[in-house]
Amino acid sequence: MDQQNSANREENSVQARLRRRRNDSNNRDYSCGCGKSYLSYAALYTHLKQKHDSIAPDGTQLPNNANQKPGRGRPRRQDDQDKKSAKSDDGQSESVNEPDETIEELLTFLDSLGNFRQTEKFSNDVEIQVFLLQNFPCNVFSNCSEYQGIYDLIKDLTNEKIKIQDIDLLANEPLDKDTSLRKTNITKIMAYFLTQIGPKLCVEAYREMVIFIVFYQKCLNMLGYQAIQKYFQELRKGDNKQLDIKEEVIQNQEFCDVQNGEHMLLIANDFILSFLPQSYLGLEAIEKNFKIFGSCAEKLKNAVYVTQHFSYWLYSLKFTNSRLDFYTDDD
Repeated sequence: MDQQNSANREENSVQARLRRRRNDSNNRDYSCGCGKSYLSYAALYTHLKQKHDSIAPDGTQLPNNANQKPGRGRPRRQDDQDKKSAKSDDGQSESVNEPDETIEELLTFLDSLGNFRQTEKFSNDVEIQVFLLQNFPCNVFSNCSEYQGIYDLIKDLTNEKIKIQDIDLLANEPLDKDTSLRKTNITKIMAYFLTQIGPKLCVEAYREMVIFIVFYQKCLNMLGYQAIQKYFQELRKGDNKQLDIKEEVIQNQEFCDVQNGEHMLLIANDFILSFLPQSYLGLEAIEKNFKIFGSCAEKLKNAVYVTQHFSYWLYSLKFTNSRLDFYTDDD
């Protein structure tokens, strides 16, 4: 990482390190004595606070410390050995979370930060579309090209839902027989995510989530090809042969418009440490009103956890074979 990026990292005092994990199906290491289990400490903490008056029932377990009663604080890093050894009652590895569960885990984490859930009940898909499109923060971005692809796809996807109410759009996304991953391009993946999480968030939280996702897409468009090239060079263990990643890509097409989600987590570290703080500093006039994300250290840590939960959602829908673990100064 160059000196400028290093300086940004020190300035924001966020030592976040995101690590890709391939084909890891064990993730519920935070379990309550009542039988509920969660992806993160924040989710378990919120459950204990809401259901047990912050008193952990007997049998509540945390990675590496089964007897410790949870207190207030940020989610802790899951221990690698705990993940490797986690088994179900029949000795088989635990199944991967369903997409709806990963969304709920993300919402539960946001619950630990404030009241960001949608209180209004939408009666039909038309109302959901109106909410998603009318509250899309187009005016935040200096150029409509930054968000237009995602915005248009949200409109298209919700139009399909309005036409055929019971249709499962994701089920119709084709799979690559070689990788067993969906061929869906990243821009469409981002739109799918916002159509799923958006209606469950209040207006302010939805707007912040859109900005966060658009920034992630923008970072991928800037760094995606370079990240893939570096990744494959590392796999070749020192082979200096240059990889022409763009050779089959039509000129002027953005990374997110032509690539599926297989490698979209490769840039997560650069996104958190460098791209995101710089991007939020560019929104200085309105950033002060943000409650979840921002350029300060605490809000960048929130971005780390949201990115992790986002990776769980991607994994659950076969958009990628990878998920993220993280480290912060709290660990």
